[in-house]
Order: sequence, then structure tokens, then C-alpha cells
Amino acid sequence: MPFKNPSAAKRLLLLQSRIKETGCDACLIETPTNLHYFTGLDISLGKLLVHKDAAALFVDGRYIQVAKEKAPMPAFLDGQHEVRQFGERQGIKKLALDALETSVAHFDTLRKEWQGFAELVPLATFFRTLRAIKDEEEIGKMRASAALLWQGFEKICSLLKEGITERQLAKAFEIFCLEKGADGPAFEPIIAFGKNSAMPHYRSADVSLKKGDTVLIDIGTTVAHYRSDMTRVLFFGQADPEIQRLYEITERAQKSALACALPGVALKELDLAARAVFKEEKVEELFLHSLGHGIGLETHEFPRIKWDNADKDVLLEKGMVITVEPGLYLPGKGGVRYEDTIVITEKGHENFYSR
Repeated sequence: MPFKNPSAAKRLLLLQSRIKETGCDACLIETPTNLHYFTGLDISLGKLLVHKDAAALFVDGRYIQVAKEKAPMPAFLDGQHEVRQFGERQGIKKLALDALETSVAHFDTLRKEWQGFAELVPLATFFRTLRAIKDEEEIGKMRASAALLWQGFEKICSLLKEGITERQLAKAFEIFCLEKGADGPAFEPIIAFGKNSAMPHYRSADVSLKKGDTVLIDIGTTVAHYRSDMTRVLFFGQADPEIQRLYEITERAQKSALACALPGVALKELDLAARAVFKEEKVEELFLHSLGHGIGLETHEFPRIKWDNADKDVLLEKGMVITVEPGLYLPGKGGVRYEDTIVITEKGHENFYSR
């Protein structure tokens, strides 16, 4: 029987080949995002049991019809013991779980369910790397998401006028993208005027725009399940000279980091390149967050880009999609951030956004 979803089927085959590397016989996938990745279906609750030689999807009555019709693997109603019985038929002795997504309470439930038959093996790094390398179909969807985001950015720019509020601009962006076919926002838009731009994860409020304000715009949208993310800073009227200087430094830092965005380069090198510019200008203490992160079906995915974190030695590979977003923040006065999303190519990278 041919697979009904070729892309999900290819990912499933890759997963089966990688299971063997873990020393386990199978893995259990339960998060909606990973279920979508490997089945192509939008299901809020389900269990995908993937053995190195077979796979089965277990869902409740709400999803059984669509699962039987469209899932790239056999689908069954999830009753009391169906998942374990499938595992017993496959001779599963070691079952991998996502250590970062499985709560202690759920782990105890699963351990009782599989007691006396299979050992549960929580894995912290295996699952988070599964989606790090995007295929051409995914990259195409991310380009489309980025293109719509840029249109939304231009819409925001066209609405800038004295008296308009942060919240009005944020809502206008969301409505524009929805009307153009977006699934929804990738995250709550951050529109920050003046001193509010000094808070990296500020929440837009009923603050009115006035002459001389810094305008920080951090926006993202979702198209065909894939997220986009970009930040730009504008000056409405005469820029504050101190904030203007921080902006110019941040732009140079980002260019320095992007120059390192090549296959085979360790992630920490990008962060160190940006920080070298900040150190030279004696402003590194104003850089309050990591340089960037992976992005795809979720806005924040593996890996996180910082010189001293757990992912620092991860090497960039063709197909990785990451953000590069240095920023400097001066409390009580304002802040700047310059963020692009890039995909690593065979010899360098492609930037989804215009400078």
C-alpha cells in the first residue's frame, strides 16, 4: 500500500533508521507538533509508536477517520492496552521517550503500563534534533511565511503616525496576515515605543506613538504550520543619538555573526563574533539574551545560539533554519534588536529578509 503522505513517510523512515543509533527498539511520540511532523495530521491527542521496522498511530474517536484515511502508517483506536499490545507484537524491550516533554506523572503512568515488558529510556537530545534539518518542502513553506511577514511589516510601516498605539499596530499586523492567508501569529507581536523598547520581551500596550520615539517591531506569522520571525527598529522623527549609536553597533554585530553562518561552523562562533563587536564598543553588558534559535513548526526550536550553553558546539548543517538577533538595551531609555532568519545552504546561508 503506497504512503498517503510522502513527506511524513520520508521523515518516518529517517526516524526509524535513527532509532537504531539510540540502542532502543522503538520510540513513543505524543506531542502534537511531533505528531504533525511525522503524520502530516493536526491532532491534539494521540500516540505514535515507531519501531525500527514498523509504526502505528493510536488516536481517539475524534481523529480515527482522518487518521485511517491520511496517516502514512496504520491507525487504530486508542483503548486501554492497544499501544502496549502493538509493542509486544514487535518485541520491544527498550522504549525511548522524550525526556524534555514527558512529565514525571506521565512517566510513572507509562512505566506502570510497560512494567514487566519494556524498559523506558528518557532521551534529552534525540527528539529535539529530529526537526533541526529542514527539507525542501519545509524551507519552501518558511520562505512563504517570511514573505507574508515582510508584507505585514510594510503594513505596519504604512500605519505609523502620531497617536497610534502599540496595541493597534500589533492587532493590525495580525489581522493583515490572517486576511492574507496566515494560520495565525507565530507569537504575540512585540511593538514597543520609546523606553519600552528596552525590554526584550515587552508586551504591547495602549501607548501612543510620538515624535522622537524608537519603534521596535518584533513580529512573526505562521503559514502552513511554519513560523517566521523578524525584528526591525525604526526611528519616528529625530533619533536619540545614544540609541542611534546602539543601533549601528547592533547592525555591525549581526553582520559579523552572519559572516560566520556557514556549514561546519560551531554555533558559539556566531555568538562570539557578535560579542566581539559589542566588546570593542564596550556595550556587551547591554546584550541580555542569546544570539538566536532554531525555528520551524515552533518559534523557538533546537538549537539555541549562545557561546556558553549546552548547544554551543553544535555544528551548522545544510537545511538548518535559525534566527540571528543581537540586541542592546538601555533601561529607561530604549533598546534595539536586529533579527533575520536564515537557512544554511551548501556553501553559506540564505537570508529570508531584505536588509
